[in-house]
Amino acid sequence: MERYWMLLLGLLFINVQAQQNKLAIFDNLVGKTWKADGEWGDGSMFKQEITFSYSLDSTLVIAESKGFTDKEQRAFGPRNHGVRKFDPKTNSIKFWEFDIFGGTTEGTVKSRDKDILYTYDYGATKVTDYWKYIDEDTYDFIVGVYKKGEWEQIYLKTQFVVQPSGFDFQFDHYSLVVTKLVETGDFYRDIFKLKEIPHPDKAPGFRWFNVEGNSQLHLIKKEVVEFKKDKSIHLCLSTQNLKTFMAHLKENNIEFYDWPGTKNAVTDRSDGVKQIYIQDPEGYWIEINTAKH
Repeated sequence: MERYWMLLLGLLFINVQAQQNKLAIFDNLVGKTWKADGEWGDGSMFKQEITFSYSLDSTLVIAESKGFTDKEQRAFGPRNHGVRKFDPKTNSIKFWEFDIFGGTTEGTVKSRDKDILYTYDYGATKVTDYWKYIDEDTYDFIVGVYKKGEWEQIYLKTQFVVQPSGFDFQFDHYSLVVTKLVETGDFYRDIFKLKEIPHPDKAPGFRWFNVEGNSQLHLIKKEVVEFKKDKSIHLCLSTQNLKTFMAHLKENNIEFYDWPGTKNAVTDRSDGVKQIYIQDPEGYWIEINTAKH
């Protein structure tokens, strides 16, 4: 029985490895966002951004596409969700594209050296999308009828180019220097109901609090020269329960203000967000608003 399970696991591993190797033709596309602009043969515009990624232990390639989402070609946004998968039964790579209009396109994918060819039926016509490799950041992109290595008809000819990627920053923490560590820490714990978390080194003079997800507030005790606490320099927290929070502040005798400084007043921003401002025991200003995230 043990030998049977070992054999089964080995076969499963080999199958996964085979699928991963077959999808290696997408390696240069994955982890990048590709953008192309052009014009179809009928004069309509073509504009597309595609981001490729591996999924399920690299046994799937996911393609998230943005394009025009209206007939007038004015609205641009998420348009297609695509999947590429190796099918061991047919020994081929299959693809599916699901669009926001409820349509589905499916076909097969082949490679020719570093080129990638998608083939699918469009009505009664067999269409090919040809990604011709130029360099690591560029592919010529041709859509048309391609037979026996020749183009019988071309509907679109443009180029996909890699877009410069950002650094995918995430907000980690905000630090405040305080002289009253206990009182100020208790304020954030009791008034904002923030969960206190341990300092990784258990060092004295610190109190850390979790705000949301992995974002944190760090209080650091220091004997510092006093400086003016200006309202323009502030921490901001958002909540959809602002009225309840204001009642909570009143119950705890904590004053709040609008941006101009009127006590117990609320600022209504032009975008519909409501704001109030309070001060912690150190005098630091905190904005609380209703912005949605």
